[in-house]
Amino acid sequence: MTAHEQAIEGAVQDEVTAQVVNLSNATVTTVNAELVRVGQSGVQQIQATEVEVRQGGVASIEAERVAVTQGGVLLAYGDDLSVVQGGVGAAYVETAVLQEAQAGLLVARQVSGDQIRSGILLAGEVHGNVETLLDTRGALLAGLTAGAAMGLVLWVARLLGGRND
Repeated sequence: MTAHEQAIEGAVQDEVTAQVVNLSNATVTTVNAELVRVGQSGVQQIQATEVEVRQGGVASIEAERVAVTQGGVLLAYGDDLSVVQGGVGAAYVETAVLQEAQAGLLVARQVSGDQIRSGILLAGEVHGNVETLLDTRGALLAGLTAGAAMGLVLWVARLLGGRND
């Protein structure tokens, strides 16, 4: 292990900063690194170039590349997201590849994969088997419908209320 690499096993720490951080059965509040590997650990916040999560949980990740296998991430922001047999609460990324995965809110230019379940999916392109409660078209229609309904209610209220000059 070099001075730029830090391994934390079975410990609790507040902040870790290094080029490479390897976590195993650890709990860390904040990690800043080029590469972060999370194995059966929990992290509150990660800022890195690349993050790998295996059977772990992270509250917030900001990274160019995020890979999650059998783990969970509450909030992910970056360029590329990969989730295999895991979940993400909310993600805002350029490309997302999900396999047997769940997402609460997924906003991406391109989404691909298989057996994807999402609450809200806003994407330019979607390739693969995706089940979603609200997709891009649905969100647009819901917004237009809600706006029209609110406008109509306000217009009717104004007509019925009369004008007091």
